Amino acid sequence: MNTALPFQYRAKESGLTVELVRRVVVLFYDKVRRDAVLGPIFETALGSDWDAHIDRIIQFWLTATRLGRGYSGRNFMPAHLKHRSIEADQIPRWLVLFRETATEQCCLKSATVLIDIAQRMAETLELGLNKRSGSNPALGNRP
Repeated sequence: MNTALPFQYRAKESGLTVELVRRVVVLFYDKVRRDAVLGPIFETALGSDWDAHIDRIIQFWLTATRLGRGYSGRNFMPAHLKHRSIEADQIPRWLVLFRETATEQCCLKSATVLIDIAQRMAETLELGLNKRSGSNPALGNRP
């Protein structure tokens, strides 16, 4: 696999399919819901809107991997920033669960592509959440 290619172009060659992406997302959010740290945060943010959230996230992943279309990237940051319960220090736990799920469900090539996307998404989200809270990681998270 040529890891120099953007993840969108590696997705199909890695063996990712629509069905596999759906399975990873559903199983990942099953873990999130049961997680002692993330479960309550997502429950606060989503309430009874889990099914709609999972559908949106599947669209995000299908769009990000170019296996589908339909997710508008401009909704990504506002959707997270509006929930004050979501904070940058929760991102590492989210990534642990995502990596675990992708590795359990996918071959190495497919998992690598999904984890690459998740890492980039997490970095972007962390910047936005830190900006919202006035934190500056370069200063040790001091405002």
